[in-house]
Amino acid sequence: MDIKLHKTATTTPRIRKEIQQASASVSDGELARRYHVSCPTIARWRYRNAT
Repeated sequence: MDIKLHKTATTTPRIRKEIQQASASVSDGELARRYHVSCPTIARWRYRNAT
């Protein structure tokens, strides 16, 4: 399956799903380090309603 991402996209659908399913005990900072993205990126995807 080919996934077309925006040229500046920092996350894939798989990473977004993992972020949304992460335990509440895992901090945004820890997730940001794990996925090599910024804390605002984690917050954007973590708290967005899954579609």
